[in-house]
Amino acid sequence: MDTADDFFLDSVIQVRMPSWSRGRIAVVGDAAYCASPPSGMGTSLALTGAYVLAGELAHHAHHGNAFARYEHILRPYIARAQHLPPGVPRIASPRTRAGIHTLNTVLRAASQPRIAKALIRFPVPPADTFTLPPYGI
Repeated sequence: MDTADDFFLDSVIQVRMPSWSRGRIAVVGDAAYCASPPSGMGTSLALTGAYVLAGELAHHAHHGNAFARYEHILRPYIARAQHLPPGVPRIASPRTRAGIHTLNTVLRAASQPRIAKALIRFPVPPADTFTLPPYGI
């Protein structure tokens, strides 16, 4: 490994936290609900989560109540975004030359407009399936 000029090592993990807050601390984005790189939902979830957390904090006198509502509102959407079909992390991080070739072929095909349009809603929910609460902020 020390002398290889083409060595690559990476890990793909997904963290699922049982709670996104403790005491006066709450987490958002990948720290709270990383949907995994293959999902393509990281930015959408982070922005949505920050908006909901800010809205709930603005509407509750006690942070504990705001944190509870934040989780209640977002958990179903986050759970759908975190669900990856079996094998997706392994497919996105192939270990063999054949796997790399297959991934590259699939990515090339997915870049074609017709195929991309068909794949746009697979495998996670699109960002527009969540209705933002109207906080009036």
